[in-house]
Amino acid sequence: GAASAASAASAASAASAETLAARFPAPDGFTRTSLSAKATDGYARHLRTLPLLPVGSPVLAFDGRPVHAPWAKAVVDVDVGTRDLQQCADSGIRLFADWYVRHRDPDALHFHATSGDDLSLKRFRLGERPVVKGSKVTWAKRGAPQARIAGIDDGVYRSFLQTVFMYAGSASLRLDTKAATVPAGGDLFVRPGSPGHVLVVLDVAEACSSPKTCERQLLLGQGFMPAQSFHVLGWYHFDDVDGVKVPSWPEPFDAKTLRRFTLNTNP
Repeated sequence: GAASAASAASAASAASAETLAARFPAPDGFTRTSLSAKATDGYARHLRTLPLLPVGSPVLAFDGRPVHAPWAKAVVDVDVGTRDLQQCADSGIRLFADWYVRHRDPDALHFHATSGDDLSLKRFRLGERPVVKGSKVTWAKRGAPQARIAGIDDGVYRSFLQTVFMYAGSASLRLDTKAATVPAGGDLFVRPGSPGHVLVVLDVAEACSSPKTCERQLLLGQGFMPAQSFHVLGWYHFDDVDGVKVPSWPEPFDAKTLRRFTLNTNP
């Protein structure tokens, strides 16, 4: 039907798009970190293949209007939806979730709401939906279960994402991540708060004078408020204490704000 044709056209467009790794080579004197075939490196490998929109593409808000984002060096070809939901933390969640449903067990995918309640894709697949009253979350049957999640165009998956975006945020990410010390592709810099902010580590490049002494540059990306195109900020120096400083946020993200999704440790 028309939907499957549109999906096929989108897939063909993504396949022909310039990738993140192609447009952003490692800075002079640095080498991209080597990635093994281990399951834990799968997400980092995936991020290097993210398709980019053509050079000069504007950052667009969820309602289609251009957003002033002078720090944006490229726009990633990931839809932002039509509601003001997929903001900074949600963009990090979205990238990880899209990879997870393609390459892992979708039934294992879950995130936490800021309240601490667990939001599980499996429960959505089984026809359940969360019902929020005040600070209490219960689940109710809202439809027939389906046998599996078919991918990122699956309506149940999209409904799950919208719910996560609505109830999760920079504060809840502490429940879905663990502290990290040496940055890797897929890690997040998280400043919880209202407003807080989240940066996504899209890639890492190193210049090492010894096996234990390395200078690092991080390729960073972000979503923002209002919900808008996920965009690439470029390469930034990482300091083991001071972390990183980007022009889109007034305060630095020190090394203690570096986090890693815990689900990525699963085979």
